[in-house]
Amino acid sequence: MKIQVKQATIVKPAEETPRHSLWLSNLDLIQVRIHMGILYFYNPSPSSSGLPNTESLIDSLRKVLVLFYPAAGRLQKDKNGRLEVLCNGEGVLLVEAESDSTLQDIGLFNQNLDLSQLMPSLDYSSDISSLPLILLQVTYFKCGAVCIGNTIHHTFGDAGSLACFMEAWSRTARGLSVKLTPFFDRTVLCARDPPSPVFPHTEYKPPPFHNPPVKSLAYKSNPDSDSGVASLKLTLLQVKALRAKAEVADSKFSTYELLVAHIWRCACFTNEDLREEHLTRLHIIIDGRPRLQPKLPQGYIGNTLFHARPISLLGEFLSEPFSTTVKRVHEEIKKMDNKYLRSAIDSLETHPDIDQLVPGEGNPIFRCAANFCIVGLLKQTVYEFDFGWGRPFFKRTTHLNEGKGFVGMSLDEEGSYLVFMCLKKNQLGKFQKLFYEFVNVSAL
Repeated sequence: MKIQVKQATIVKPAEETPRHSLWLSNLDLIQVRIHMGILYFYNPSPSSSGLPNTESLIDSLRKVLVLFYPAAGRLQKDKNGRLEVLCNGEGVLLVEAESDSTLQDIGLFNQNLDLSQLMPSLDYSSDISSLPLILLQVTYFKCGAVCIGNTIHHTFGDAGSLACFMEAWSRTARGLSVKLTPFFDRTVLCARDPPSPVFPHTEYKPPPFHNPPVKSLAYKSNPDSDSGVASLKLTLLQVKALRAKAEVADSKFSTYELLVAHIWRCACFTNEDLREEHLTRLHIIIDGRPRLQPKLPQGYIGNTLFHARPISLLGEFLSEPFSTTVKRVHEEIKKMDNKYLRSAIDSLETHPDIDQLVPGEGNPIFRCAANFCIVGLLKQTVYEFDFGWGRPFFKRTTHLNEGKGFVGMSLDEEGSYLVFMCLKKNQLGKFQKLFYEFVNVSAL
């Protein structure tokens, strides 16, 4: 896939915005300090008229940045060395690019497909205060398809924050009013005074390593050369087959829990170098928005991510029935109620050095033998993301590194799901084979 950048523009708010510093919560400070986001693919109708172009997208972006003005700011350190956002209106980055390829040429499910070109690249070795908090790229393909790549600096916000911004931008691009008013005050996620953790919070302990951490590891936004991505789709029938394997006919377990358990097992079975006495740990990202009490404002911009981390001896894990693995995942997610999450916030406040929890070089969190991470992408029904081309037909995360997976609902077939899992290239074939053999619909 060949991509040519046509222009790169720093887009600033359309009018003067407030200038002040924005406090960041501990949940913000423990996130990986790079940009992460989603690629959305559109198929505009050739017969449509008045479709948005880059200039109109820039114009609507300038307007929406007035409302989302902290997103046009920059990270900085306060007098105590703690990161905060300086709201200074310096703007976000928008890149216009075009490709001489069609989507059929590149194949969106190609496991060797490098999609990093669909996002702006940044030099993270420079001072953090020079980095825009939001990066956007509009890529026009030869076939008429369009990709909007959007990422947010993870210290500034999570996928829910980015989705709120993207919907506001897409509605503004269509001349509509913004539905959700953004809420930037992170003090609603302050620790209690005094901090009162009531659980041990092993999720903030180091992962079980079977090999020494790779000293040269950089937490990258693209797979390393020896890694690839398994891109898989499950139909509604295959999801029903998976539920049957869990031996539950009711809705006690969510489809997400079933898929997480299935991915975890398949990933462990693919690594032949592991031994029974090793530990396997799964890092499940939990969004605190629907769990915290009182509920956060619907337009909350910031990180609300917590970590459920089931762990098991590998020998026991691989010999247990699938239903037991599903229960293991279910119980870990179930315990993440308001009491537990508030305790987690307090636990972070008492941590002697919170920077030790930031994923990065020497601290990969997962990607070490049998440690994995699964993230659930937002449902397509929550946000519109229609810029005038209609809704996207395909989405994929911009960030995939070894040991990390994503689960999301398919945009083109109701009841179906997409799974992306980054593993070593020599494990991908076995992972895919195990994944589909287990959901054989002929058993239904």
